[in-house]
Amino acid sequence: MTGVKLYDELKVLRGKDKYPSKELEEHLVNRIFPKTAEELALVLSNVTAGFYGFTLKHIGQQCGWDRVDSISKSLFRELGQLKTKEAIERGVEVPRDTRGLAIVCISAIYTSSPEFNFAILKYDPEETLVRIFGASRYFRIARKLNIDRYISWPVLIPFFEGIAQQIGIRCKVEMETKKLEDDGRCDCLARFTLI
Repeated sequence: MTGVKLYDELKVLRGKDKYPSKELEEHLVNRIFPKTAEELALVLSNVTAGFYGFTLKHIGQQCGWDRVDSISKSLFRELGQLKTKEAIERGVEVPRDTRGLAIVCISAIYTSSPEFNFAILKYDPEETLVRIFGASRYFRIARKLNIDRYISWPVLIPFFEGIAQQIGIRCKVEMETKKLEDDGRCDCLARFTLI
């Protein structure tokens, strides 16, 4: 299997690339270009993780390790707000209750977090429960860079708080971590309750 099929599908993005020869193009596409949409998504997920991890590592080294957790929380809170705005802009109906957090979570997983899966266990306006499992690229990179001890886990709590702020509800966010392993494999239960 080569990357040619996916490469052809992405010609809209790659169509302006210029190579010195057709042979070099074919060689690089066959050797480097992702072979499947899954491989492309996972490679991009690793890049996202790298930006998060290396940025926090350099902040810790240059500004002090006591700054890392608050910056991580701010980042995720603002990501929650951004993903809420994006979902609404795409025409997703986001309920203004605890179900809204689940809807934006699904939207974020579909568009930005290919390593997560979800299971909606309860879906009521007053209380929603979501199981999030798969792999946390953020924990994986933090562990790899040996900075995980400076960050509060799970990092998704401020993400969900940001969603609640953006949709304008007062909501308690709780997360129980059932599994969080060095390679990022995780299993969490998120509970959203109207206050």
